[in-house]
Amino acid sequence: MRVLAVVNQKGGCGKTTTAIHLAACLAASGRRTLLVDLDPQGHATLGLGLPPPPRERSVAAVLSRSGLDENAVPLREITVAVDDRLRLAPSGVELAEVEADLLPVPAGEERLAEHLAALALDTDRVVIDAPPSLGLLTLNALSAADDVVVPVEPSLYALHGLARLSELVRLLGERRRRPAGLRVVMNALDARTRFARRVLDEVREAFPDAILDATVRPSVVVREAAARGLALERFAPGSTVAADFRALADELERRATAEDVATAPAVAAGLVVTPDGLYLTRHDLEPERVRLAGDFNGWIPDSGVRLDLRPDGSWTKFVPLPPGRYEYKLVVDGRWVADPLNPDRVPNDAGSLNSVLEVRA
Repeated sequence: MRVLAVVNQKGGCGKTTTAIHLAACLAASGRRTLLVDLDPQGHATLGLGLPPPPRERSVAAVLSRSGLDENAVPLREITVAVDDRLRLAPSGVELAEVEADLLPVPAGEERLAEHLAALALDTDRVVIDAPPSLGLLTLNALSAADDVVVPVEPSLYALHGLARLSELVRLLGERRRRPAGLRVVMNALDARTRFARRVLDEVREAFPDAILDATVRPSVVVREAAARGLALERFAPGSTVAADFRALADELERRATAEDVATAPAVAAGLVVTPDGLYLTRHDLEPERVRLAGDFNGWIPDSGVRLDLRPDGSWTKFVPLPPGRYEYKLVVDGRWVADPLNPDRVPNDAGSLNSVLEVRA
């Protein structure tokens, strides 16, 4: 699974438009794609023709609880099918309340990454539409991201905030095994005008390694598609601007790091199943408060588990597992619980439920 966060603290730069059409292009190319509407304005939800969801079926319900909470709402339960390979996690104004609630929570900026980790086996790409700010919701997007995509329109303020955002991405990267890549895309770029070409040159000079070759031209078709609640891949697949977004998606895929993302989960991730085994990473709790037990270690909590402690207080537990099917539980503060974010469960002899995971070669 690869996560792309579309971020710019400046409004009106085409951020939501980029997120919608990028996700649609990735899905059209055959990748199982999830678009996460992380903006309290809910524009990605509206832009795909869906009404604001009730709170219990929104991203707000997901982020309001930790993935270790038995009453947690798994992200997969609130997603809505948009197309064959495109799903949406919808949002509305209630997200603004959740952002305030997360402020005092330890590692509150990692809540989204924790929930996304549970989707690693059945999702190829995640596109996050972050709000136009650098608040806690945007930090959640950045903490979960493998690539940070920054749409920039040619204007006097094109470079405004890019340096600050670049530094924030760098600082967050120091807390992870693999820092996110910064990708700047020029949006609504009319290369026929001298001013637009000058702005493009300035961005290239300031961010030579981040600026993408693919650019998106201005087009009324984008507004028409939004009015119909459709992605360009369905509304006007033959348009020049649809081709621009496909070129953007293709370039982002080419620039992706060569390592398999699943074998190097980000520090912010929660519980991740990979071809190597099982990873559990936390930042908000001491490692002795969350232990792993299953048929892979004789149901002895943390037996055979490798612990990696990091200077910032985060840690990762790893259980190497050969391909196969396993039953397990989490031991949280002494309580044995089925994994709240894993819907695959089977009854056990004690009358409760065990979670089930499958390690694939």
